[in-house]
Amino acid sequence: MIDLLIRGASVIDGSGVPEFAADVGIVGTRIAFVGRDPGAGAVEEIDATGLLLTPGLIDPHSHSDWSILGNRDALSTVHQGVTTEVVGNCGVTYAPIAEGDEETARRALAAFGYEGEVPWRSFADLLSVVHGGGTAQNLAWFVGHTGLRRAAERHGGDLVGTMERDLHEALEAGAIGFSSGLEYGAGRNAETSELEALARVAGRYGAMYASHIRNRDVALAEAVEEFFRVVHAGDLRAQLSHLNVRHGTGAATGAWAKAVARLERERRSGVDVLADMTPYPEGIGLAAGLLPDWLLSEGEEAAADALRSAEVRARVREDSDRYWRFVHRGQWGRVRLAVSPATPEWEGLTFPEIAAVNGTDEWDAYFDVMAASGGDLGAVQFMGALFEPDHVAEAVSHDRFLLGVDGFTSRRDGVLGARTPHPLFFHGYQHFLSHHALRAGTLRLENAVHKMTAAVAAHFGLRDRGCVAEGAFADLVLWDRELLRETDTFVMPEHYATAARHVWVNGTPVVEHGIRTVHRPGTRLERADVT
Repeated sequence: MIDLLIRGASVIDGSGVPEFAADVGIVGTRIAFVGRDPGAGAVEEIDATGLLLTPGLIDPHSHSDWSILGNRDALSTVHQGVTTEVVGNCGVTYAPIAEGDEETARRALAAFGYEGEVPWRSFADLLSVVHGGGTAQNLAWFVGHTGLRRAAERHGGDLVGTMERDLHEALEAGAIGFSSGLEYGAGRNAETSELEALARVAGRYGAMYASHIRNRDVALAEAVEEFFRVVHAGDLRAQLSHLNVRHGTGAATGAWAKAVARLERERRSGVDVLADMTPYPEGIGLAAGLLPDWLLSEGEEAAADALRSAEVRARVREDSDRYWRFVHRGQWGRVRLAVSPATPEWEGLTFPEIAAVNGTDEWDAYFDVMAASGGDLGAVQFMGALFEPDHVAEAVSHDRFLLGVDGFTSRRDGVLGARTPHPLFFHGYQHFLSHHALRAGTLRLENAVHKMTAAVAAHFGLRDRGCVAEGAFADLVLWDRELLRETDTFVMPEHYATAARHVWVNGTPVVEHGIRTVHRPGTRLERADVT
């Protein structure tokens, strides 16, 4: 007896082949058959005539670990057909945590809707807290280098040795590898040799390395070289996170193409490496990334306090050519304030708009935001106009690029609803399908689905995920094709996305007829679930 029969769907199975008509049966958590109904009978049946069935989408570059504790139902993402997210990217994870950093972590997570305390210290404990309360989607976890480094710094003693120990513990707990964010925070201070030492630990587990590399502007080639030095140190599978170039920041002509050519050469030499790209010309960023190390050396609260000084502000103005370098060039109109716990009334405004309200120039508006943030300085986020549309389309269509959103699961109410005003969070995944595939023709629909499902699962070693095939886990989405085509994904929706009419995670419905159910069937994809 079949638990669920999806009859008469047009199937895009994730492999990249054109769509075909089929019935699909589910028994328990798995797909029992794809093809003609064997006539065994079904407990439940859905008439999928005229609808499109795909695997559940898998995000290769998500930050939903920041918001999952405030949004276990993953409302903005499951409504877009997302069933699995690879989290812990860009080096920023809230574990391990050293004694004394609990309040910093609690306040940072509160900015993403979490109202609880921070009882965990180890990465294993964080995983237990997250998954002990249930999640709508499956999660595969990186442990962040920034988290490892900050905890080791607070611990004292042998910095690299402590990081190696904590990485070992995280990998034992089920992390699929480690990530780094080398443009900001503790990652900015990391020596290449330190990352190579961690890579050797990860290599003993057959683990992965994902990196927000040190520079995607004037020194892109050097940053890519460092990335591959780390990869080779541990003989790792690897993900070059959001390999793109922010326009107007000094990157040499052809720098991106040369970086992609280097990736291709590494693949030909046997390195299992891919990159990913985001859906929009806009993207999120950490506001503290503009600040110099000498200001941040005593901690976030001390840095915020120092920014009340006119002398410190003047010095920072001259020492700001880093991270979003177009800001140093005066292009503040490209930046909106996205998350600011201390000044929520300015969230969603550009810095020229904030400056006009504040009666200052843009730099002082920025300094006022950061000074007011206090211990929440690290939680302040930007939304920026980062890329040219043609550059986005070129990367989205490239064979070596997976499709990730580089955002986090949100919701329309509460703290998250007030702090995620960009369609990235509510339409980002669908934008790849609706805009890039069905309207702009950036790539074929079956290719877009492949780059968001089976290709991700294969690269990250997620067994039996990302495909509509017999024996695979029943992570599935049934789409209204016309809604998918017609939805304007450039504007903030009034409601959650509606084109994904039905969504199943491990055979359990999380969306039915466009409405979120009460179920949280997601699972933690542990090391036993990866190759």
